[in-house]
Amino acid sequence: MQHSFISLNGKIVSALEPHFVVTNRALRYGDGLFEGMRIYKGEFLFFEDHIQRLLEGMRTLGFIVSSDFSSAWFFKLISELLHANKITGDAIIRIQVNRKGAGLYEPLNDEVEFFIETFDSSPYQWNEAGITVGVFDKWKKEFNPAMSYKTCNSQVYVMASRWKRDKKLDDALILNVNGNIADATSSNIFLWRESKLITPAISEAGIKGVIRKNLIVFAKQQDVTVEETIVSIADFKNADEVFLTNISKGIRSVKGCDEKIFNHSKTKLLTEQFYSWLLKRE
Repeated sequence: MQHSFISLNGKIVSALEPHFVVTNRALRYGDGLFEGMRIYKGEFLFFEDHIQRLLEGMRTLGFIVSSDFSSAWFFKLISELLHANKITGDAIIRIQVNRKGAGLYEPLNDEVEFFIETFDSSPYQWNEAGITVGVFDKWKKEFNPAMSYKTCNSQVYVMASRWKRDKKLDDALILNVNGNIADATSSNIFLWRESKLITPAISEAGIKGVIRKNLIVFAKQQDVTVEETIVSIADFKNADEVFLTNISKGIRSVKGCDEKIFNHSKTKLLTEQFYSWLLKRE
């Protein structure tokens, strides 16, 4: 559930009132990007990683990144919004930035405007039953400089989400134009093959997931061999175990795809260790 207030260009305003005009470039052209982050057990989770990814994405899209756009500044704005919405526990925070002003495809300038909103969230927990996934191959993800950021031009994820909804699946894997796995509708994907943990390389057009990044660091600390590489559909279907990661839901074990049923013993152990590590580090 969305909360009562948003932060619009740094000012707390009602979330129930209209604030945007038809010339908004995110609305017209998808000329923007967004960042989702997490309040976990009352603390920001990987805050610096999220802000770094947001700023990298802004520069990739050619936005003017003012000196105000710093971790400390965003921390202040988000803290004010959390206070206004009376949030003390778990929550999702979403920052959306778009190019300011009108213009057609050619913008009049590269200045930005933004808003921050918050939503209710549940604590991370292990999903013993697992989820079902399918491979969405009707619309593939292109290789481009912004492919690893959460841009407002998210049509491939929308179409994949519609497809998995109609197929009554929990998630859908998205392919790149080479036919290899990029990521899922809102998650990165990991495979276990024997004792090796495998995930598509960022160069395969997947999102630079923050949980993905930190889970790789943690797994290596546990002496797990991690390989970031090309992952084909055959690699996926021949895996021993599969799981998805994102900041909203944490780690989700995959039960099956079509007729394939996956185990989850290694995933469960890694998940429990990772969640315990989160509590200690935060």
